[in-house]
Amino acid sequence: MFRSRFFWKLFGSYAILVLLTTLVVAYFVGRYMENAQWEARISSLQEQCVVMAPYARGDFTAVPDVGGAPWDVEIRTIAEVNKLRVTFIRRDGVVVLDTEENPDEMEDHRGRPEIQDALATGLGTSRRFGRTLDLEALYVAHVEKPKDRTNGVVRLSVPVSAIYEGRGKILARTVPGASLAALLALLLGYIGARRMTAPLGDLKEAATAFREGNYEQRIGNLSGDELGELGEAMNQLGAEVRSRVDRLSAERARLSAMLAGMAEGVLAVGEDDRILFSNVAAGDLLDLNVDEAQGSKLWDVLTLPGLLELISKARNSDKVVREELVFAQGGVERRFAAKAHFFQTDSSTGVVVVFEDITELRQLARVRQDFVANVSHELKTPLTSIQGYVETLLEGAVHDPDNNIRFLQKIDQNVHRLRDLVSDLLSLARIENQESRPIRNRVDLASIVESASQRFEQQLTKAGLELELQLEPEAASVWGDERGLIQVVDNLLSNAAKYTPEGGKLCICLSREDQSVHLQVKDTGVGIPLVDQDRIFERFYRVDKARSREVGGTGLGLSIVKHLVQTMQGRVGVESREGHGSTFHVHLEGAAGAAPDA
Repeated sequence: MFRSRFFWKLFGSYAILVLLTTLVVAYFVGRYMENAQWEARISSLQEQCVVMAPYARGDFTAVPDVGGAPWDVEIRTIAEVNKLRVTFIRRDGVVVLDTEENPDEMEDHRGRPEIQDALATGLGTSRRFGRTLDLEALYVAHVEKPKDRTNGVVRLSVPVSAIYEGRGKILARTVPGASLAALLALLLGYIGARRMTAPLGDLKEAATAFREGNYEQRIGNLSGDELGELGEAMNQLGAEVRSRVDRLSAERARLSAMLAGMAEGVLAVGEDDRILFSNVAAGDLLDLNVDEAQGSKLWDVLTLPGLLELISKARNSDKVVREELVFAQGGVERRFAAKAHFFQTDSSTGVVVVFEDITELRQLARVRQDFVANVSHELKTPLTSIQGYVETLLEGAVHDPDNNIRFLQKIDQNVHRLRDLVSDLLSLARIENQESRPIRNRVDLASIVESASQRFEQQLTKAGLELELQLEPEAASVWGDERGLIQVVDNLLSNAAKYTPEGGKLCICLSREDQSVHLQVKDTGVGIPLVDQDRIFERFYRVDKARSREVGGTGLGLSIVKHLVQTMQGRVGVESREGHGSTFHVHLEGAAGAAPDA
């Protein structure tokens, strides 16, 4: 209550009104009392003048009998008792008697205004500064029967200050009463203001609660006046707003859940290109901080070529506008299928953009195209060779003892190449189908490595290569597929042998690293350029295509290795320096205990 500005404004205004009214009333009452006292004193002096008029008959020649006492003594006694100054003045202006001064020393008084008025009309009054006594005084003069022109002038006077002495006493009695009345009025005003502003405080609290979202606040103790009606209206407003907010919150929650669960990114932009909304998927796709981006200009938080043009087209179209946008994120190119739609409300307009990440689809399409092209090329090359040799033999070279055997050997080589290629393609297809069903058996990897070294011993010796095995006993067993691991080791060893010149050295190492087994196949061959190391596990990718065909590779061996290792929940990688050899790494889960659940 005491903090209510409205209460203090209302009570302060009332208090100022009471004080001003009290002061105005006191002023006019004082003025009235002053005038009434002044008039009463003039009337009193006039009456006393009449009483003393007999002394002035015959221009002070017929002085009445006062019991033997000198008449001037009697006059002085009357003046002293009534605190008056009495002056008798003849018609010619000579002062006969004055109770305050020596008449002989006084000047001619005929020019005094009250004397002139009394000689003319019988009564004269003036308020002026008296030169004789050197003070302001009230003068009343009287002439009995002024028309006879035989009587002198009786003049009575009193200092003005003496008249106003009584006013101070009256004010001293009046001020406490007026002050008490003012205090009572202020008290009544305080009570009235408090009763009037108390409901306003409740109204303010309810309005503040509504503003802060607390629509359960209600106003109690409603009166029967307009404030009570206002309070009832606010209670109904709170209930209605609560109901609508609940409905909107439920709809918003459903919409937010739908948007949050969408894989597509949703971005809403206002008419001033400020971001109105973005869902979690949009933040993930566009590398955008959803909370910080809201309310920001689009170009301040997002750099996506073609987006502003797409939004501009949508604003000028009543249909959905579709574009494919390219976004570079962390050095990786991503592609989005963006659909923009213009919307309009009662107070604003904007554009909603939906993003769908099609990067993987485009990559798959490109991989599919490359795969078809590569397979076609790989099949076409040996078939063309076979066709050429067959046609040559049919044209008569079959009877040429110097070339027929060589041509048949070439045909045989290309047939084997086709067989290997088809076999690798079938293996790759089978492996990809099994990636979702990993095989988890205990396998002795050390035995597989030793068997591979024995199988490749003759080939390596013929190529002038040395093979070294470094097998740690604790790294012998892994969880995986035996057939797959045989193919992994064979492919890696075959790949190392193909690209290592005569006199080189190969090394297969097995070591234990925490819970995993680390398989390394090292060679001292030609190495792999750094720009090609990220792609050597792709299908048909060759660093040196001419050399790969010369050594008879299909371009699928390392791709098969990658898919087999992933099927066994492992990982594969390579380290290489051009001209200094390569090291292929395979990490598999060690089988020290029981086999985990697949």
